[in-house]
Amino acid sequence: MTESKEVLYEVQDRIATITLNRPEKRNSINAGITVGLSLGLDQADQDPGISAVILIGAGGNFCSGADLGGGGFSGQQSFLEVHEGRGHYARLLLKMNQCRKPILAAVEGYCLAGGMGLCLSSDLVIASEDAQFGTPEIKRGLWPYMVTAVLIRNVGRKKALELCMTGDRISAMEAERIGLINYVVPKAEFKDRVAQMAKKLASFSPAVMGLGKQSFYQMADMAVEDALEYLKGQLTINSQTEDIMEGVRAFLEKRDPQWKGR
Repeated sequence: MTESKEVLYEVQDRIATITLNRPEKRNSINAGITVGLSLGLDQADQDPGISAVILIGAGGNFCSGADLGGGGFSGQQSFLEVHEGRGHYARLLLKMNQCRKPILAAVEGYCLAGGMGLCLSSDLVIASEDAQFGTPEIKRGLWPYMVTAVLIRNVGRKKALELCMTGDRISAMEAERIGLINYVVPKAEFKDRVAQMAKKLASFSPAVMGLGKQSFYQMADMAVEDALEYLKGQLTINSQTEDIMEGVRAFLEKRDPQWKGR
């Protein structure tokens, strides 16, 4: 990945940190953010030296949604260009689920509109107590169409519709209560908690983590009979990995496993 000014990519201790870097625009989504984030996810997914990904925003905000001053709403682009650009965002949300590496969203400040899509398409979410979540599109004459697809898969229908219909923001505490995020933590503890969770995710077999994550999203919308049949096959594949053998040996020998990633 060629690092851009709008998306930064850093690796330390097998953890890739991808930073949305438009702090002056509250990390609003433009073409540079979409392309840069997609490239960063590709690089992390393909790098055997990466075991986990942190997604974070620069300047104290996660992401405030689409850049309303950009070409998509200013008339600077044609109808088809705008339509195709929205397709890039939709494919990005899919890519986040398909990425074999666990993605941890670290949310501070605003997490709104398209930013909610990025948050909800991450696998786990830790938020600072100052974070605010919402889909305010209705207030601008829009509906959060693509965000709805991931919103309804993370919270109940009534709450999802309420968020879409009212455009109201909710606190990090409320987001945790309704299952939108995993944890809300005091601001002073935020960075440490994010680092601890990322380190934990990176400590497991990357091969098994990848197989497990892919199976989770693949079976999520299946009928139970189809899901069980599919997961039976995935269990058989998992049982043939070198890492399960190493995990069992390490347990019997009372030592930490040395994962091979295969």
